[in-house]
Amino acid sequence: MEHLSDKARSLINASNDEKIFYINTDRWIGYPRSQEVLNSLEDLMCYPKTDRMPNLLIVGDSNNGKTKILKQFLKRYPFDIDEDTALNIQPVVMVSAPSKPDENSFYIRMLQELHTPYVKNESASVKRERIIRVLKKRQTRMLIIDEIQHIIAGSLNAQRNLLNAIKDLSNTLQIPIVGAGIEDAFNAIQVDSQLANRFQLEVLPRWKINTLDDTKNFARLIASIEQSLILPEASYLYKKPYLEKIHYLSEGLIGEVFQILRKLAIFSIKNDQTCINEDTFDSVTLSTPSNRRKLLSQIR
Repeated sequence: MEHLSDKARSLINASNDEKIFYINTDRWIGYPRSQEVLNSLEDLMCYPKTDRMPNLLIVGDSNNGKTKILKQFLKRYPFDIDEDTALNIQPVVMVSAPSKPDENSFYIRMLQELHTPYVKNESASVKRERIIRVLKKRQTRMLIIDEIQHIIAGSLNAQRNLLNAIKDLSNTLQIPIVGAGIEDAFNAIQVDSQLANRFQLEVLPRWKINTLDDTKNFARLIASIEQSLILPEASYLYKKPYLEKIHYLSEGLIGEVFQILRKLAIFSIKNDQTCINEDTFDSVTLSTPSNRRKLLSQIR
């Protein structure tokens, strides 16, 4: 069973429920592009404090690994307590942008993420001062804002106010801001030209199989995921024609790839199959993201 990871191999005689639970458990699988983005984040963490801190914008389609990369980076800089001073240390703070661009809502999100008490009706300026005070005490060196494309969901004035609030935190604390979101995130940042000029851009493209190198990279990804599928025989999903089927069904989105392989593996486990084969693909209902969107549009 060399096709399995050590952990998956240790579960080969476990119950079906245990196997399925393990297969459905989130896990990190590194790949070249993710490592490049992580390196960019590390560069920002090491950047000296200046009056004009550089920022980073990570853009990619939904379900293509942005949040997973950010959470992996967070694990490198976890919340901690200084043994000497007993102070809370939080090198990186990550928060999701509010669904609409509202400065007060953003500050509330921040305070909740920081587990800091606040009075809902107090002014935004008071919340801002509290956030700055807490971030300084916790020696925060980076603020990450996920789903930053939500900024464009409001009026131009609301967008500018929220971007000014973000820029103010960066200037006051002299820390880099990292934004992440879909393509609209780029447009959201452009509302403030001064802030936009500070953002470097990292794009997470969809996986392709157009060239030999692209195909090899995609095959490595599939092979890495297959190691966790707890089936007694290798399925060789990283070879044709399976590789092409998985790419077509996933439309090159890494989150879709994970979900497809999980469904196939769980069906195989429930039906006592030793591996995933052509019959498995025929038996499991699999649909591309585009087809699902078409189906949804029919009921509106």
